[in-house]
Amino acid sequence: MTHAEFCARYIPVQGRVLDVGSGRGNFVVAMAQLGFVVSGIEINPEYVAESQNKAVTASVSVSLVTGQAEELPYVDNFFDFANCAEVTEHTNNPEKICQGIYRVLKPGGSAYISFHNRFGVYDYHYHLYGINWIPRSWTEVILRVIGRQKPDGEKGRQKLTTMHYYTFRQAVDLLARSGFQVTDIRVQKIKERFGLVAPAIIFLYYVCLRPFYFNTFHFLIEKV
Repeated sequence: MTHAEFCARYIPVQGRVLDVGSGRGNFVVAMAQLGFVVSGIEINPEYVAESQNKAVTASVSVSLVTGQAEELPYVDNFFDFANCAEVTEHTNNPEKICQGIYRVLKPGGSAYISFHNRFGVYDYHYHLYGINWIPRSWTEVILRVIGRQKPDGEKGRQKLTTMHYYTFRQAVDLLARSGFQVTDIRVQKIKERFGLVAPAIIFLYYVCLRPFYFNTFHFLIEKV
C-alpha cells in the first residue's frame, strides 16, 4: 500500500490531518483525495506554491502555510493525525518538533514520523554506502575530496556533520520524552505479513537490520 493508504488506517472518517514538512505536496494531495481535511506546513515557499497547484489540478482543497516545523501555528488538540516524513534530520530542533506535534494532536491522536539511522548502511542524502559507518569528523574531508559535499541553506541542514541522525534507542527516548507511546512500524508489518515465522525475522531485524542496515526508522506514535 502507499504511505497515504497506510496512514489512513489510523484516521477517522473526514479526520483532520497535518503534514509537517509537506514538501512538494504529494502527501497532502493524496490524503485530500482520500476524503480527509488536510493542512500542511513547509519552509520552502516555492514548494508551497507547487503543492497548491497540484491540489488545484487534482480538484481537492488543502490548507498550506509557509513556516518552520518547530513553530506549528495551530491550536492545541486539533488534529487526528500528523505526518512528519524525512523532515527531522534537516531541522534545527527535532525534539521541539515532536513536542509541537504532541501539542496539536487530539488525545488519542497518532502520527507517523521518521528518523535517519546514524549507522544505516546506505545514505539516501548522499547516495553512498558505508558513509554512516565512518566517524563524522572524517566525512567532511571524504565528501569534499569526492565532490559530494552539500552546504546547509534555506532548505535546512544538509551536511552529515549538522543533520540529525539517531540510533534507534535515541529516537525512541526522544519521542517518549515528548509524551508519545511508540510503535516500530517495521515490527508491526513483519507480524502482519509473516505469521508463524515472524519471531525469527524480528530477531534478525533487532540484531542486525535495524541497527546497521536500514537507513531510517519509521514510527507510529500515539498521544496518550
